[in-house]
Amino acid sequence: MHNEQKIACRFDDGEAIAHRILAQQSDNAGRAETLPADAYNSDDFYRLEEQKVLREDWLFVGHLGQLPNENDYFTLDVVGEPLLIVRKGEGVRVMSNVCLHRWVPIVSGSGNASVFVCPFHNWSYDTEGRLTGAPSMQQAEGFVRQDCQLPQIRHEIIAGMIFVTFSATVESLSERFSELLPVLNKYHLATLQCAFTLDYDCPFNWKMAVETFIECYHHAGVHRTTLEDSFPGRLTWIGEDTPGWTVCHQPLRKRGELSEILTAGLVPFDGLEEDDLRRSDLYLLYPTCLMSLNPDRVTINVILPLNKSMSKWHRVVLVSKESAAREDFPATVEQMRNGVLTIVAEDLEINAAQQRGSRSQLARPGRLSHLETSVWHFANYLKRKLAV
Repeated sequence: MHNEQKIACRFDDGEAIAHRILAQQSDNAGRAETLPADAYNSDDFYRLEEQKVLREDWLFVGHLGQLPNENDYFTLDVVGEPLLIVRKGEGVRVMSNVCLHRWVPIVSGSGNASVFVCPFHNWSYDTEGRLTGAPSMQQAEGFVRQDCQLPQIRHEIIAGMIFVTFSATVESLSERFSELLPVLNKYHLATLQCAFTLDYDCPFNWKMAVETFIECYHHAGVHRTTLEDSFPGRLTWIGEDTPGWTVCHQPLRKRGELSEILTAGLVPFDGLEEDDLRRSDLYLLYPTCLMSLNPDRVTINVILPLNKSMSKWHRVVLVSKESAAREDFPATVEQMRNGVLTIVAEDLEINAAQQRGSRSQLARPGRLSHLETSVWHFANYLKRKLAV
């Protein structure tokens, strides 16, 4: 007799999915398992994540190295909110990028400007978001241009990294990252310069992107001809979980040459110890900031969820001033970009396949390896947010 499994009908119930996640154990890493597949395929649960996770925590949007000069700016859409980030003095101004008139995003991309003009009806704003021009509004009763300013977004800067939140009550990042700050300072994060940025679409749920970044167990399968030789997944280990982050330590293979981890044309950071020169550390700063600390460069990424099955990846690659000043730096940037795109293509292919498989009504939570404990840490973070 064949064992037949009945396929139960799925219903899009975000609260029910949240209850199933909360019922999963979070005490024993040896019994860790994935989230339910429904958590990656539910419109209703995605709306719950937006409300309880993404809008109620700190989200990385960029680094001061992207804004070296006064009035430099860049734009980014975060949880459906078009944002404008402008360099002001030693810090930044973060504000809504939506025109107060009829909601068209005022500016796109990046650049330097002292005035931002909406392309729809030429309403203009200064670098603090104050409305400075509104043509032909003289007959609009009660309209006072001087009273109008773009909504300002709560933000903090930690070691040059710019974070925003839409919550008025979430605790300060300075407290959350107090123990991490010495690590970031060791890599001179606050003073690094932007080598390049890279944006691309991810046709899968945002949590799949996060989970794949923070474990190297997949190297032997997905990156067997690119990363696995120099950075075997089996040699990695996961740090202790904290309320603010988890980390996967990725060492260079035994007897590996430093040329396998260092990038030709870049200057290694000052003050690193021998062990630091032979390791790349992969951090997840909950919930969406993915950071790779390398001996000669730092990459900071943010996953920007769009819906249950589509995200955008924003990558910022940072190097020392000494590296950026080299004559061959443009060629080095091109080399780095090409290397990144090779790895990206491998991950995009496997995560798109994972999304497809997760839609199966036969998909059940899978057991996790000790090499994936960081994935379990992330699940436990989500539980803490969903329980509020």
